[in-house]
Amino acid sequence: MSSLLRWRLPAILVSGALTVSAFAQPSNSTTTIRMPAYSVEIRAGEPPRLTIERDGEAVFEVPVVSGLASDSQQEQLSGVDSSLRQGDDGTWELIATAKSSLWTGRRFQWRFFPDRIEFRQFASGHGKLGRSYFLSNGVSNRWDNGTTGGRAWTTTIDADRYFSPNPNHANQFEFNIAMPQTVGFSDGSKGGSDSDFRPERIIGIFAPPPLFLAFHLDKTWTGIGIGAKPGDYLFPALEYTGSRYAGASFYIDYLGYKAIDGDFASPVLSFTFAYDPLDALAAYTAWLDKNGLSTSAAAHDAAWHHLPVFCGWAEQTVESVPSGGAPNKLATQANYEKWIAILEQRGLPFGTVVIDDKWQQGYGSFEPDPQKWPDMKGFVAAQHAKGRHVLLWVPLAHSDGLPESLCIMVQGKCMGADVGKPEYEAWLRPCIRHLVQDIGVDGFKEDWVDAPTVPGVPLSGGLAGIEFVRRFQWILYDETHKAKPDALVETQTVNALFRESSDVTRLNDIWYATRNVPDMMRLRARIAHISGWPVLDTDNASSTTLKDWWDYMLAQPSIGIPALYFVSKTESTQEAPTDAQWSALAGLWRSYIESLKSER
Repeated sequence: MSSLLRWRLPAILVSGALTVSAFAQPSNSTTTIRMPAYSVEIRAGEPPRLTIERDGEAVFEVPVVSGLASDSQQEQLSGVDSSLRQGDDGTWELIATAKSSLWTGRRFQWRFFPDRIEFRQFASGHGKLGRSYFLSNGVSNRWDNGTTGGRAWTTTIDADRYFSPNPNHANQFEFNIAMPQTVGFSDGSKGGSDSDFRPERIIGIFAPPPLFLAFHLDKTWTGIGIGAKPGDYLFPALEYTGSRYAGASFYIDYLGYKAIDGDFASPVLSFTFAYDPLDALAAYTAWLDKNGLSTSAAAHDAAWHHLPVFCGWAEQTVESVPSGGAPNKLATQANYEKWIAILEQRGLPFGTVVIDDKWQQGYGSFEPDPQKWPDMKGFVAAQHAKGRHVLLWVPLAHSDGLPESLCIMVQGKCMGADVGKPEYEAWLRPCIRHLVQDIGVDGFKEDWVDAPTVPGVPLSGGLAGIEFVRRFQWILYDETHKAKPDALVETQTVNALFRESSDVTRLNDIWYATRNVPDMMRLRARIAHISGWPVLDTDNASSTTLKDWWDYMLAQPSIGIPALYFVSKTESTQEAPTDAQWSALAGLWRSYIESLKSER
């Protein structure tokens, strides 16, 4: 049997003995739930609010209801009613209902487990969706309530800072609670400019990262993350507004691409509890996996995937940018043959060659440029003869070189590939198959990963947000492995939803001003491991100083697959490694390769 408490019956609930006692004054109605990892106080009001505590200290105070906007209007909620039930297993469920200015039915569910809290909202009605809020009904402005109903309708945060698993070019992972955060894809408008440089806002290194933040108070870390069934990630990001005048808000934005035609259920928001932010992230990831909110990796690991990598991108930069040239013009067969010959003379035992930006005629064409690559098939065959494999760099769903019929057209301009259009997939798969089967390439390195982040774009098949990226990556991965089962598709999608279509994840770019590179990349690696990637490409510190580059080269084998991006000198400081360093690097890589043999 379950017990039922209505808010109109003031009470205190204490776990353990689970005794119930009444307050004398109904206006002070408070219910307390105590769990091993946290406690919750539920206070009556309009709306009722929860206070979530860790070790006796309040971390969050939140409303029990949240707003669901249409693509053109904010929602107003009123008449909130709620009830609390205890299950036979010791868990608790709070159900709230409310009247809505937009939807015909509204329901809100809170579930309290020993190790976590879950929140979800439901609606019925008809119309296109905008923002689905979590723990608020709008967004506060800096100096007033904004679109919220005031402090009672937003999140009060007592934590002093938060951790984001979303790397940026400032290498900043912890932030004051006032600082906003886009966890996912952004339109770039928040990234500043050359004159207003904000490297902490330049994201996209993990694209997308885990949709998660962890908040610190005293010795505790409390995670907030969201999850949905695969296919339902039809939004670009989890947004955190920062704490403002009326409080803080979390939301996702469907941008009008998803509509209610009957019933709607939001993604689930979870609170996880730990004493370290990465432990909170691990608990969140385990929750995703347990509840079917992620995907599983395919068993396509091959020994050659782990061999050291040479990618020519930094050398393209070194030989062009100082003189005002364009790096992508140097992605030629002649240059790559020249650079490989130099590495062979130095005795560097690399196993994978990545041909970077821009080997193709058009970024979206998947067709080699015959002026740059007169004999790509011969080049690949020559590398195979030496025991190496070749990957091609590809951007996601690019417009360059696409026929108009396969484009997302906006005001007469092709904005990108219409990934949800069956005709695009029917065109793309043979292109991939030709490169793998006929040219002989061994896979792809995916880059420039982004999703539609503005409304009003004519997307086919209702494929929007993170699912837009997931579909392109799945086509790339699936067709590549159909053509060559031991192929390698390398991605930067460090999010558990993308395990199904990624063999290796890349730790990605290192900004010019980065120092203490090994520690920073070890943190990125831990986030990737927790999210489900055992095999990592360490990328390269070619953009930093010679000292920082060398420190990272020495550390790479202990982090993941070693990678080298230049053959002459560093990108910005233009420093050349010594012959002794090249010789030492060759020895380090030989030792790394020997260790792989013993492990397998």
